[in-house]
Amino acid sequence: MTIPKANYVIDSQGQRMFVQLSIQEWENFVAEFKRMESILLLKSKLKNAFREVRQIQSGEKQGTPLNEFLNEL
Repeated sequence: MTIPKANYVIDSQGQRMFVQLSIQEWENFVAEFKRMESILLLKSKLKNAFREVRQIQSGEKQGTPLNEFLNEL
């Protein structure tokens, strides 16, 4: 991801108040944000899946037989 070129709107004390981006920079930012959001969601789901596998392996949780799992789809 490249950092968008931003223009800052400052107040009378020189403090940054707002950020201005070109439409193209904004669209790129939003697209990258959505991509990262989906990656984080996948990571979370995988983390939960591996946690569940450990629970099944340790006997804390009962697994679902493959044929039952496939029938649920």
